[in-house]
Amino acid sequence: MLHHAKLDKRFWAEAAMTAIYVKNRLPSPKIEHKTPFEIVYKCKPSVKHMRVFGCRTYILTPKEKRLKWDPKARTGLFLGYEEVSKAYRLYDIEAGQVVISRDVNFDECRRPGLRIARHRQ
Repeated sequence: MLHHAKLDKRFWAEAAMTAIYVKNRLPSPKIEHKTPFEIVYKCKPSVKHMRVFGCRTYILTPKEKRLKWDPKARTGLFLGYEEVSKAYRLYDIEAGQVVISRDVNFDECRRPGLRIARHRQ
């Protein structure tokens, strides 16, 4: 996943957590073609929210935290899913840190990887 997304090894933990999240929502022939999620929660998992690991994101900056002429979004990279909420784990390139947000747009056709992250540092 890291190689495909052109990301550095420092994101290996995020890649591992995302891989586990996805694997738990895939059917397994060993458990009658059900998903591990389905066995635990007794309902089929939704996959509508799934995104391409490492794709470019645009993280909304709330109105309260920006001035009139400030940009409405910051550039980031998709790293995974939050387990306890319907939010996403994203790498905010400008801040250089992982953030959690629901207000995000995805550009799944572009996986800039660290080219952008290195440029901003």
